[in-house]
Amino acid sequence: MLLEARLLDERREGRVDEKVSIAKLMLAKGCYSLQEITELTGLSIDDMETLKNDMHIEKQA
Repeated sequence: MLLEARLLDERREGRVDEKVSIAKLMLAKGCYSLQEITELTGLSIDDMETLKNDMHIEKQA
């Protein structure tokens, strides 16, 4: 049962990573609002604000 739970967590983590990657691409494109990205990816507005701020820091570095 522990193996099943671990595999399920890994699948969920992979999905989250994929959503974050898509959200970053959408932010970089610059033609989507944060609201649109949250609706399409299922990530929260707080997650989007964090990603946006992280990306801004990465671009300046």
